[in-house]
Amino acid sequence: MNFNSLSYFFLKRLVLSNRSGALVRRITFLSFAAIALSLTAFFIVLFVMNGMNKNIKSRILKLEPHLTTKNMAQQDSEVLAHLTDAEAVKYQTLDLILRTVDGQFRGAEAVGYTSEGLGLWMQRLRQLKNAGSHDSYFNEFDLMDFKLQENEVAIGLDLARSLGLLEGDELTLIPPETLLLSSLETPVFQKVTVKRILSTDLYDLDSKLLLFNNENSLKILGKTLSRKTGFHIWFNQVEKADEVKNLLATKSIVSETWQEKNSDLFFALKLEKLMIGVFLGLAGLIASSSVLTVLALLMSQKQRDIAIIKTLGLSQKKTLQLFTKIGLWISGGAIALGSVLGIGISLYIQNNPVNILPNIYYDSTIPASVEYSFVVVVLAISVILAFFGSYLPAKATLKIQPAILLRQKN
Repeated sequence: MNFNSLSYFFLKRLVLSNRSGALVRRITFLSFAAIALSLTAFFIVLFVMNGMNKNIKSRILKLEPHLTTKNMAQQDSEVLAHLTDAEAVKYQTLDLILRTVDGQFRGAEAVGYTSEGLGLWMQRLRQLKNAGSHDSYFNEFDLMDFKLQENEVAIGLDLARSLGLLEGDELTLIPPETLLLSSLETPVFQKVTVKRILSTDLYDLDSKLLLFNNENSLKILGKTLSRKTGFHIWFNQVEKADEVKNLLATKSIVSETWQEKNSDLFFALKLEKLMIGVFLGLAGLIASSSVLTVLALLMSQKQRDIAIIKTLGLSQKKTLQLFTKIGLWISGGAIALGSVLGIGISLYIQNNPVNILPNIYYDSTIPASVEYSFVVVVLAISVILAFFGSYLPAKATLKIQPAILLRQKN
């Protein structure tokens, strides 16, 4: 908009000058500040949530298998035949009940790899740790030298905290179906030693993970009903997971991608972002509605001035356009300022993550991720709302009759 335009001149004279009504001027400044702050907060909060969601996704992709197959032993060769440019390790999982020497119980998912598979898993864990902040449980040398001997296990950090375990403590592993045995039957169980406590920066893993070497451990639990086998597969390009899943489906091989496995988490994150965006948007909408108040007061207090303008030759259409533009100067300027502040602060946080959170959190930094397509959509909606918020009260100028008003005495 042009600063030399007639609408800007009338904005300064009718709304912002000291000779205009103090109430109109104050409400104008408050409306401008409210719209700018609302839009700034809207962009910053949603872009920070974007950054957090991307951090969670990157951690999941680094450690969680991109594709998990569940197959019979005779299908191993068929699975491997479809894997090119991928890292695949054979696994077995067991649902177990953990009992400590203090009598604490907790459920967990035991994951068994071969020595080679454990090495690959630990290599990816090192990459994850090196990409983020180190915590007190991370020691790169220990991870490089990490080996599980017979009846030794590694457990997640949150699982260890909930059971009060330390490295070197003894655990008893019990299959869930053992609880259904009669008192005359001998239960099946396995005693193991906690070799390592691992922090993966993923709550779902840290709260239930139990790693073991399936070459020399938990042989006695091999016939438990919850036992599953297959391949954990990591691709150089994660998009290939869906393609390989479809190929394996033609061979009647059941598989699950990382998106399907974590669908509940991503749905919860998406719903959280949506609800926060809705409430912040409603707050901004309420703040922007104050422009209606400004123009309504202007129409009621400046009727004689508007009548004089019409008498001087300004048509009904031009008068409507004039006061619509006055409203757009207020709301549009606030939108521009709020967008610049919100996007600018978000870009700064994106390039310089704020490290203010304590180390008890998985991610102690506050990241941000700016999406320019989202900015364009928000600005388009804001401009449309600003136009209608300025146009509707400006229509009151059409009802002003100069002849009647100018005949009235002051």
